[in-house]
Amino acid sequence: MKAERKRSVLPEVTLLSDARGTRPENAVVVGDLWYEPEVWSLPLSPAPKILYAGLCSFLGHRQINRKDLRNILKDCPEEEIEAALQALVRHRLLMLTEKVTSSGILPIYEVRSVDRFDVF
Repeated sequence: MKAERKRSVLPEVTLLSDARGTRPENAVVVGDLWYEPEVWSLPLSPAPKILYAGLCSFLGHRQINRKDLRNILKDCPEEEIEAALQALVRHRLLMLTEKVTSSGILPIYEVRSVDRFDVF
């Protein structure tokens, strides 16, 4: 009897777009990559904060694959990574849209500035 393979919660590829605006002077910068350090003081659990900074590091590629998403939050199951993504959407740090392609529907996350954070 074959063991059933668990279906992945995360898509193979997620498209990213940068809607943060111009880089602020206090940004944490590594080469061309940057994020706003204010993310660490937001009233969020650690996983969404880490995920936000990680997504910012992939904005230059305009996409992130499932393996890299899992590497950002190494000890978290995919369901927790999905929950962290949803927390960022709920607080308006990410805006989710979709793109229809010949191979299916791909999620697109627009990464927004921490200035857009909404406690709701």
